[in-house]
Amino acid sequence: MNRIYLFVPPEEYAEVKASGALWDDASKRWYTEGDPVAATLSRWLGKEVSSSDEAEFGVVSEEAFVVAAEAPCVACGKRIEVICIYCESGTDADAGEMMWQFTLSNIWAMDGALAAQLGRWPLYRSGAGEERCFANHCPHCGEVQEDDLLHSEPGDVFFCVPEAQRGLITLTPLKGRIRVSGNISFGV
Repeated sequence: MNRIYLFVPPEEYAEVKASGALWDDASKRWYTEGDPVAATLSRWLGKEVSSSDEAEFGVVSEEAFVVAAEAPCVACGKRIEVICIYCESGTDADAGEMMWQFTLSNIWAMDGALAAQLGRWPLYRSGAGEERCFANHCPHCGEVQEDDLLHSEPGDVFFCVPEAQRGLITLTPLKGRIRVSGNISFGV
C-alpha cells in the first residue's frame, strides 16, 4: 500500500495519532495508508478548495513539476536530495495574470492533492514553530535547508530551472491542477 504523508504541526501530534495516523520514524512524519484518506485525517492533507475559494491560493497551475537535485546540506555538508515546485505555466490567482517558467519557494499553503503527491518526498515537509513554510530537511542531521539558498542567486540549484544542465535535475510531472501559496521566482 502507498503511504500518504500528512502535514502535521507538532502541537497536533497527539490528535493525529488518536485519529489513526501512523508514524514514520525514518522521515519523522505522520502518514496513512488509506486510499481514500479517512475523513478524520483529511485536514492534515491540506485544504481542499472549490473554484469559489481558489483565490486564497496565490498560484494555480496545470503544468507543474517536482524538480529534484543534489545539494550540500547547509549544516553537515553531506550531499542530499532537495526538491522544489516548478511551473511551466500558471496563474497568479490574485491578479488573474498568466506566468511562465517559475519556481515556488517558501510555500506556506497547498491543496490536499498536491500534499498527497509530495508524500513521495517525505523530507520535504512543514517546519515547526513560527516557521511553518514547507522546506527540505537533511536526512542525516535533520537541518532545514533554507529555500533562499536554493533559489535566489545564479548558481543556486533551482535558480533557473529551464536552463539547468540536464542530468543535474530530474523533473517529475505533477498530476492535475495544483493550488499553492508561496514566493514566486523567475530565473533571469
